[in-house]
Amino acid sequence: MFVSWISSFLKLFWALLGRRSSSNLSPLGPGSTASSSSKFSNSFQNYRHDVFINFRGVDTRNTFVDHLYAHFIRKGIFVFKDDKKLQKGKSTLPQLIKAITESRVSIIIFSKDYAASTWCLDEMAAIADCQQHLKQIVYPIFYDVDPSDVRYQNGVYEDAFVSHRRKFKHDPDKVHRWERAMTGLASSVGWDVRNKPEFEEIEKIVQAVIKILGHKFSGFADDLIGMQPRVQTLESILKLSSEKDDIRVLGIWGMGGIGKTTHVTVLYDKISYKFDACCFIENVSKIYKDGGIVAIQKQILRQTLDEKNLEISPSEISGMVKYRLHNIKVLIVLDNVDQLEQLQELAINPKLLFLGSRMIVTTRDKHILNVYGANVIHEISLLNDNDARELFYKKAFKNEDQSSSCVELIPEVLKYAQCLPLAIRVVGSFLCTRDATQWRDALDRLENNPHNKVMNVLQISVDGLQYEEREIFIHIACFFKGEREDYVKRILDCCGLYPHIGISRIIEKSLITIRDQEIHMHEMLQELGKKIVRDQHPDEPGLWSRLWLYQDFFHVLMTETGTDNVKAIVVDQKEDDSESECRVDGLSKMKNLRLLILYHKKFSGSLNFLSQKLRYLMWHGYPFPSLPSFFTAFGLVELNMPDSNIERVWEGCKNFPCLKRMDLSNSKYLIEGPNFSGVPKLERLDLSGCTDLLQLHPSIGLLEKLAFLSLRNCSNLESVNFGSVSNLCSLRVLHLSGCTKLENTPDFASAINLEYLDIDGCTSLSMVHESIGALAKLTFLSLRECKNLVNVTNNIDTMISLKTLDLYGCLKLMNLPLGQTFNSSSHLEFLIFLDIGFCSLLEVPDAIGELRCLERLNLEGNNFVSLPYSIKGLHCLAYLNLSHCHELNVLPELPSSSASSVGRYFKTVSGSHDHRSGLYVFDCPKVANMLSKNWNWMSPCKDLELIWLVRLIEEPFHFRCGFDIVVPWGWKNIPRWFDKGFKGGSVIRIKHFNMVDNWIGFTFCVVFEKIAAITLGPKSTFLTIGWSQRKMKLRILKQRQKKIISPMLGFKYSTRNMEAHNHLFLTQAKSHRLM
Repeated sequence: MFVSWISSFLKLFWALLGRRSSSNLSPLGPGSTASSSSKFSNSFQNYRHDVFINFRGVDTRNTFVDHLYAHFIRKGIFVFKDDKKLQKGKSTLPQLIKAITESRVSIIIFSKDYAASTWCLDEMAAIADCQQHLKQIVYPIFYDVDPSDVRYQNGVYEDAFVSHRRKFKHDPDKVHRWERAMTGLASSVGWDVRNKPEFEEIEKIVQAVIKILGHKFSGFADDLIGMQPRVQTLESILKLSSEKDDIRVLGIWGMGGIGKTTHVTVLYDKISYKFDACCFIENVSKIYKDGGIVAIQKQILRQTLDEKNLEISPSEISGMVKYRLHNIKVLIVLDNVDQLEQLQELAINPKLLFLGSRMIVTTRDKHILNVYGANVIHEISLLNDNDARELFYKKAFKNEDQSSSCVELIPEVLKYAQCLPLAIRVVGSFLCTRDATQWRDALDRLENNPHNKVMNVLQISVDGLQYEEREIFIHIACFFKGEREDYVKRILDCCGLYPHIGISRIIEKSLITIRDQEIHMHEMLQELGKKIVRDQHPDEPGLWSRLWLYQDFFHVLMTETGTDNVKAIVVDQKEDDSESECRVDGLSKMKNLRLLILYHKKFSGSLNFLSQKLRYLMWHGYPFPSLPSFFTAFGLVELNMPDSNIERVWEGCKNFPCLKRMDLSNSKYLIEGPNFSGVPKLERLDLSGCTDLLQLHPSIGLLEKLAFLSLRNCSNLESVNFGSVSNLCSLRVLHLSGCTKLENTPDFASAINLEYLDIDGCTSLSMVHESIGALAKLTFLSLRECKNLVNVTNNIDTMISLKTLDLYGCLKLMNLPLGQTFNSSSHLEFLIFLDIGFCSLLEVPDAIGELRCLERLNLEGNNFVSLPYSIKGLHCLAYLNLSHCHELNVLPELPSSSASSVGRYFKTVSGSHDHRSGLYVFDCPKVANMLSKNWNWMSPCKDLELIWLVRLIEEPFHFRCGFDIVVPWGWKNIPRWFDKGFKGGSVIRIKHFNMVDNWIGFTFCVVFEKIAAITLGPKSTFLTIGWSQRKMKLRILKQRQKKIISPMLGFKYSTRNMEAHNHLFLTQAKSHRLM
C-alpha cells in the first residue's frame, strides 16, 4: 500500500508539474528592475534546485556531505541537502518528493548504514522514478562501502535488507522496489571515494555537476526576448575562454528600466560555475544607504567564502575582503552602483585579484566606471522594434480575440514605450485583459500622467544630479529635445548652468544621448522632466517653473496668473493652430524669468516690463517698436529679435555689460543701429536684411570683442563707418553682400585680423578701400557680381593668407589685380581658388603662373585671345574653365598636374562651388574653327584625357568627386577607349553589373550637337542625358527599380551670347557616389 501510494503521488505531481511548466511562471524579463526577487531560480523555470543530496545523516552529515554542500554553494549551485528545511511535526514525504522532482541533478551518497534507513530508501526510490520519467541526472557516490556490495546488496547491505523483509513481510513489493532501485542506481556512473583525498574527489564531483548545469541557460525564459545574443556579447567581452589568464572589470551602463540587472543576472547564472567563488550583490546603492560599506563587504564574504561569523570590527572585515579574495578565482557582481565611494571603499583592488577573476559593475552613471578603471564599458541598448513588439504581445495579450480588437492601438503603445523594456512590461500588463475602449482611455491618460512604476524607477537617476545638472535635464526635457548640442549649450551657458560639464554628466547618467550633434532623450525621461515641473502645482501653470505648451502660456497671460515661480518660457506657436492674441501684460509678473524664447507675433496690450533677471531673450517677430524703456537686464547674454517690428532698440546708451550676441536680422523697420557704448562684450551682431537701415552708430568701432558682423542685404545702407577711434581687433567675419547702395567700403585698418570678407552684389561699389591690402590674415574675399567695380587694389598680392578670391561678374574689371611679376614666393602663395569669370579681361598676366597652390581657376566669359605660357606651371591645378571665351583662338599647353593634386577635394569657404576636377572648353567658337582645320590643336586636351584616365585607374582615390572634360567635338577627338557608339536617343545597358569593392566607377563620353532640347529617354533606361535651363545633365538609373542612383552629373553654362557648336562631354561617376 505504501509503495502504491508513493507511485500515485508521483503521477499526480508529474501531472501538476506539466501544467506548471506550460503556464506563465513570470520569469525574470528584460525590463525587471533591481528589486526583482527569485533572481536565479526563475531563470530556468522547470527546476527549483540544482542538486538534491540523498544521504545517511549519522554517517556523513558533519563530514563529507557538509564539505560537498559548501563547495556547491561557493560555486553558486543551489542544493537541497537534508531535513533541516522541512517543517517539524508535519508529514515530510510530499515535501521531499517535491524537492526531488524540482532538482536537475540528484546525488546519492551510499555509506555503511545507508541501507538501514527506510527514509533514505524511500528517497532513493523516488529518485529512481524521476530518473526514469523526468530524465533526471543521478550520480552515486560510494563513501565507505564497496560499489559491488551496494549493487548486489552484499555485506552490511544484505543484513539491512534481511531486516527490512522481516519488518515489511506484509508489503514485500516495497522492499523489492528498493532493491530494484538500488541495483539500477548503483550501476550508474559515479565515484568511489574510498581511500582518496576528499577535497580532490569533491572537486571532481562539483565540476561534473557544473558541466551539466553549464548548459541550463541555453534556452531562455519566455520573457527574456532577444536576450541570448546580448548575453553572448557580454560573454565575449569578458573573454572567459581567452588563453591569456588576465583580470577584467566589465562595466554595464544604461538608463533605468533598460534591463541591466536582468542582463547581468542571466550572465551570472550562465558563467558562475567557471569560478572558485562568486557573489551577486543586488542593489548595492540600497545596501550602502542602509548599512554602509560594511554591509556590502559582509554579503561578499558570505557568498564567496561561506563566512558565517562576521560579528567583527569593520577593519577586520575590510582585511578579510582585501586579502582572502585575492587567493581564489572569483566572480564579483555589484549591481546598481550609484556612487564611486561604493567601489573605492570596498577594499577590493581588481588588479590584485587572482588571475582569471572577473568583476562586473552595473550602474546608470558612466563616470563611475571611467574613474574606477573598467576595462570595458558596455551600454545596454533599447530593444529593437521586433523584440519590443514580441515582449508587448506576451505581456498584453492572453487570447487572440483581445489581440484582434486592439491591434490598431499597438503602434501607439509601442511609440509611447519607445522600446524601453520596463515601460513595455508595465504598460503591457496594465492593458492586459482590457478592451479597446479602455486602451484608448489609458493611452490618453498616460500621455499626461505617465505610469508611476516607470517614473519611480527613472526618478532615481534624476535624484542623483547636482542642482545645475537637474536644471539642465529639466530644460532639455521641456524645451530642447532634438535640438543641436552647440545651440543648447549656448543657451544654457547664458543661463549660468555650466553646460559643458553638466551635459557630460547627464550623458554619463544615461539621461540623454548625442546623435548627429543633436540631443536626444527617451520619451519616458522627457515625460519625467515635464512631470517634475507639473507636480509643483498640477492645476495652475502660472505657478510652474517652466512653460512650454502654447495653451498653458496663453492661459497664464490671459488670466495674468504668472508668478515669480516662472523661470523659463519656450513657446513656438507655429505648432499651434490658434490665431488668438495674447495679452502681453502678463509677462510683467514674472520677475524671476531668466529664459524667454517666443515664436509668436500676435500680442495685445503694452509691454512695460520685462524681468531684470533675463539671461537669454529670443523673440521672433517681436511686435513692438522698441524694448521697454526701463528694461535693464544686467545679466542678459543674448538679445535675439529677428523679423521684428523694432524701429529703435533703445534710446541713448543702455548698459548691458554681459551682452555677447545681438540678432536683429530682417527687422525691416530698423532705421539706425543702437549706441553700442554700453555693450563692451558684444561678440556677434547680425543686422542682415534690415532694409530701412541707413547707418550704423559710430560707437560700433569700440567693440573690441566683436568677431562677427553681418550687414547682408541692407539695401539702403550707403556707407559703413567704424568711427574715428576704433579697434575691431577681434573682427573675423564681415558680410556686406547685397548692400546695393554701398558706394565705399569701410577703412579696414582697425580690423586687421579680418579673415572672411563677403562684398557680393554691391552694385554701386566702384572701388575698395586701399587698406584692404593690409589684411594679412584674410583667407576669403568675394566681390562677386560687383558690376561697377573698376579696381580692387594694387597691392592685393600682399594678402599672403588669401585662399579664395572671387571676382566673378565684375563686368568693368579689365585687368587682373596680380601685377605683372612675382619676385617673392610669399605673394598669394596660399591662393587655391580664383574666379574671374565674365570680368572683361583683355589679357591674363604671366604672373598667374606663380600661383603655385592654385587648384581651381575660372576664366570663362572673358575677352583675352590667348593664355600665357606660364599657366603650364600650375601643377596643382585640377579645374580650369575657359567656356564662353569667344576671342580665344588657341589652347595653351595645359599643366601636367601632379599625382598628389589631380582631383584633390577642395571645399571653398562658401561651399557654393562644385568640387569636381574638370577642363571646360565650351562655346569657344574660334577654338572650334581652328580645330576644324587642324585637329592637332586638340593635343593638349588629349594629353590631359590620357593623364586623367590612366591616373583614374591607377590612383582612383585622387578623384574623390570625379572629373569632367568638355571640348569642341570632331570624330577624330573621341578617345579610342570608347569603341562603341550610338546616335540619337539610346539606351546603354550594362550586363552583369555588380558594385564590388574594387570597382572604380563609370566613365561616359557623350557627343551633343548644338543647343537643342533632347527628350529624356524612357523611364526604363539606365542612362539618360538631356538639357535643362543653363545646365547639361546626366543621370544613372537602376533599370528595374527605376531609381536614380547617381548625383546629377553634368556642367553649368551661361547663356550670355552663346554660339551653337558641337561638343564632346567626357565625365566620370565614382563608385562610392552611386551606392
